Amino acid sequence: MSSPVNRRKFFRDAAAVSAGAALAGALPASPALAHGPGKGPADLIIHNGRVVVMDRRMRIAQAVAIRGGVVIGVGNDRDMLKLSGRRTQSVDAGGGTVLPGINDSHVHLNGLGFDLPPFNINVDTATLEELVGLVAAAAAGATSPGSWIRGGGWNENRLPRAPRRTDLDPVSGDHPVILRDFSGHMLAVNSKVLHLAGIDRDTVPPPGGVIEKDDAGEPTGVLREGAQGLVQAIVPPFTPEETENAIKTGIRLLHAQGITSMTDPGIGYSQLDLYRRMSLEGALAMRMTVLITGGRSPEEVRDTLAAFQQPRGVDPRLLRVAGCKLIIDGVPTAAQTAWLHEPYVDGRNGAPVIAGATIEEAVANIHEMIKLVHDSRLQVGTHATGDAGIDAVVSAYLAAMRGNRRFHDPRHYVIHGDLTPVGTLRTMARNGIGANMNATIKYLLGRTLDANLGPERTDYQWPYRTALDLGVKVTSASDAPVTPPSWRQGVQSAVLREGRFGGVAGEAERISVEEALVSYTRTSAWQDRAERWKGTLAVGMAGDVCVLAGDVLDGDPHTIVDMPIAATVLDGTVVYDGTSSDAAVVEAMTPAAIERRNAYGAACMQAGLCCCQRH
Repeated sequence: MSSPVNRRKFFRDAAAVSAGAALAGALPASPALAHGPGKGPADLIIHNGRVVVMDRRMRIAQAVAIRGGVVIGVGNDRDMLKLSGRRTQSVDAGGGTVLPGINDSHVHLNGLGFDLPPFNINVDTATLEELVGLVAAAAAGATSPGSWIRGGGWNENRLPRAPRRTDLDPVSGDHPVILRDFSGHMLAVNSKVLHLAGIDRDTVPPPGGVIEKDDAGEPTGVLREGAQGLVQAIVPPFTPEETENAIKTGIRLLHAQGITSMTDPGIGYSQLDLYRRMSLEGALAMRMTVLITGGRSPEEVRDTLAAFQQPRGVDPRLLRVAGCKLIIDGVPTAAQTAWLHEPYVDGRNGAPVIAGATIEEAVANIHEMIKLVHDSRLQVGTHATGDAGIDAVVSAYLAAMRGNRRFHDPRHYVIHGDLTPVGTLRTMARNGIGANMNATIKYLLGRTLDANLGPERTDYQWPYRTALDLGVKVTSASDAPVTPPSWRQGVQSAVLREGRFGGVAGEAERISVEEALVSYTRTSAWQDRAERWKGTLAVGMAGDVCVLAGDVLDGDPHTIVDMPIAATVLDGTVVYDGTSSDAAVVEAMTPAAIERRNAYGAACMQAGLCCCQRH
């Protein structure tokens, strides 16, 4: 493994850097800018690396030059350094891998920030005793009587069972306790919370929701899927200042992972307004694609669409609403809320979480909801993990697309798609329907679902190989904070299919390192309708770069997760230099870059360019 970038080498005149030997087979120099901003020397040159352009030919170079936030050249060190001037900065990649900025296509940004202290305690433990001990310590250390204790990360596949109120009550005193599981599809609360929410033995859960009960018929404190909303409605909200700080923390963490683009799926308009304000102030140092929460019924979707408008005045390459997120089922973990054609090993099954008194009504509603969004010329990303749920969603996509062909190439996609049948993958490939998969969750779960799904379905879960071979556009995402936003762990998992707790789950679904990298760069750009301007390091593309201190392509795949991020560049600006702690990573862009973005966004909106409108 190559050493990390040396800080002393990080910023200095490129003219003073030795060019080094030319790389055999490297790209020719490209000093002429294809679609670039003006003329002059490069602002930044990254050299002495293995530059993986990530185009369809998977070309390799030594250096890349950026001006005005755009790649103006990619080739060997000698030719790229000719593009330098007195003010050109350079990054010595130290022989490491240089990639396009990583695009994590499913991240809950403020959730990522709120998943950390002081907002949250980590309760990902191997035993219930350890979990209870953490809650006890939090209660003992609380400075305000009756303050809420929030935690997250517990994993029912790892624990003997979900934590219950009878576990939490003895140690929590007068503090309400709410603990989110790792997937975000279950909550464990104490009796204080049940009382505050008015949940008792007679409470009826919403469609698809589960209020777990004990043998006496009393709530245990475990709430699954839509039943979580009964509690979430009474949890004190974070302040706007706390939310903004959590977002900034999340961005710093993503920068430290080499991530420059992300999709935030399922937010409300108030959070979108916050993103817009932060973007105008230069505090949103991330390219963000957003899906607005569509709701669980056709009525809620209509209300969402009635309020829809793109954020005005901002650069749409920095902040853009793509469409709506919908949800049809749960997850195939120990919760067993994913909707399957064949039941789980114990005979239980999930069901749609869409409004409807019967499965047929729920399916009719998801068809109507998807049609409403499609007819508004907006993209739909639908959470679906079980094969029955996925089939219902894909059927609804096809019906909407065939019913209104004026919205050409909508790029609707299935979020997660854990157990997508082979025939459905073939249909998705033929009709341009994407799949947003989660190799990092595959690593977390490994073989722990054997008892729920059986070995065959556990092996097949997240069928990367099958999907790619059939021609499906597959993107990869962390679903952070469900898992840490480590794309390196995702690549390693997609290649090896090895689990966190041992074992290989699905050797037949392994893919190559190159294919995994494409799912985090070029194909994610396709999902964002942005493949013409980001996702590769070709001339004319966005100057977003991730530098690793290691050989990702030819090294041992087992070492990928430990390769340090040496630098992250967004829009030609270094936002992470590989040496700062997460808390000290630079948050904002240069004033000139902020001014350029805001002016560009306003001009786009005034001109009515397609990137700002409903496609």
